[in-house]
Amino acid sequence: MVAEHKFNTSHVDDIFNRISPFAIGFDKVLANLNTVSDIAHNYPPYNIIKQDKDHFSIEIAAAGFRKDEFNIHLVPEGNKLVVQGVQNREEDEPEYYHKGIGARNFTRTFALAEEVKVLGGEFTDGMLLIALKREIPEEKKPQEIKIT
Repeated sequence: MVAEHKFNTSHVDDIFNRISPFAIGFDKVLANLNTVSDIAHNYPPYNIIKQDKDHFSIEIAAAGFRKDEFNIHLVPEGNKLVVQGVQNREEDEPEYYHKGIGARNFTRTFALAEEVKVLGGEFTDGMLLIALKREIPEEKKPQEIKIT
């Protein structure tokens, strides 16, 4: 008999709600990037990489896909980055003795902070890399207050 355990997000939400009043100026970029539409969905695997304080990238492992089988859209409502991998191959599938590379259609949604811009995407050696940059407008940057 296998026990089934479901992840309850209400505990996580409760913790963040308690901490948020004390988190003045907390950088929510990584937290927003990691928010996905379906928390239990884990295909394909991905990494979020921080190059420096303003540059990030999302790296998606997409073995078995070709460059032209990706659709990447930025949805202004909610500032969501939607990445889809769609294989509509007409050619005959080979007969496999074992098929361990899971190249199935997928959709991944990432919530971006409003100041994060998508710079572009690149597909190399089975890895899709999407470059992001945080651009904070001057009016939102910290300002020095002079004491007189």
